Amino acid sequence: MNIQILAVLLVIQSFIACQPAPDDIRVSAASIGFQSTDSSKQDSERSLLPAANIVYQSVDNGQTWQDVSAGLPGDVQPESIFTGANEIFLGTQNGLYRSSNTSTTPIWRQALFLYGRITAIFPGRTGLYACSYEQGLFHNITGTDIWMPLTNTLKDKTVRTVLETADGALFVGCDSGIFKSTNNGQTWKQVFEEGIVLNIVEMGGVLIGGSVNGVLRSTDGGEHWNYALNENILAKKTGLIGNQFVTILGTTDATKLIPEGVTHRLRASDDGGKTWHRLERALFPVQGAYDMDERLSQVKDLYDIIQAGEYLFCSFDAGIFRSSDQGKTWEPVFPTNGQVSFNFAVSGQVIYAVQKSAGC
Repeated sequence: MNIQILAVLLVIQSFIACQPAPDDIRVSAASIGFQSTDSSKQDSERSLLPAANIVYQSVDNGQTWQDVSAGLPGDVQPESIFTGANEIFLGTQNGLYRSSNTSTTPIWRQALFLYGRITAIFPGRTGLYACSYEQGLFHNITGTDIWMPLTNTLKDKTVRTVLETADGALFVGCDSGIFKSTNNGQTWKQVFEEGIVLNIVEMGGVLIGGSVNGVLRSTDGGEHWNYALNENILAKKTGLIGNQFVTILGTTDATKLIPEGVTHRLRASDDGGKTWHRLERALFPVQGAYDMDERLSQVKDLYDIIQAGEYLFCSFDAGIFRSSDQGKTWEPVFPTNGQVSFNFAVSGQVIYAVQKSAGC
């Protein structure tokens, strides 16, 4: 990075931080991040309403959940949540919000210089990465609110995911495939070009990608990719649980729904993505459903999974479920009314769940 440019940006940030300003100030910083386009009086009035039922946290292994949305705009539309060493980050339709995760209740503030739709946040060796589906990829200068664009030379700005591997290579999943950079985003090479890629993760030198046509696998540093599971079936979410790769498979093809009507399935691999097995088979139907709302026995859609301590947590269309035996049996710990999906993040013993409309 040019040292002189960085020095100027730091001076700008320091100057802005010292100025008294109304809460709805928007700083013009198109060369760094985004500009706000929300000038509507009606939208401003909605944003003054207190936020509720957006972000929840649990400090007791999912037994109880507390609404910690206070401080966010009332019209906030969340996209993703991420926890770092000391902070929580919430990507939304109107920018990035952050809060310390060391306090009992989060106190949210909007990050400067990064406006617009922030669809995902990922860790990096020298700072966080933020994806904007429309604008590309941005890298945070640690300790500041400055976000530098890394996709000026990337031909596809529809970035859905980013991975920085152990050897420092950057991968982005886009609507047109996977791109790789070995020089911190200065130049990019397309290494996969068969459709949308939603997630990329790494473990033990193996790269696994979730695409609209199935699960991808690479063992040569991401230079070449092959289908490892269920080609022509959507790999909606792909990640890591302990020493396993996991993926959520979905389909709208009625001939592939097993059992009938269930559109999403959870698979795991403990051999580097060579073979896969089911995790959620004991959930259908929920045992003891006669004691609960009838809809709990009709769980169909699966949205996210995360591990917190000894427990697995899954977001289904009927709420949040927990397993203490690695997916053999499940219990509902946060039932919901209607179709609601959650994305998860974990910080130590604290679990965060951000509510999204089902199907997103």
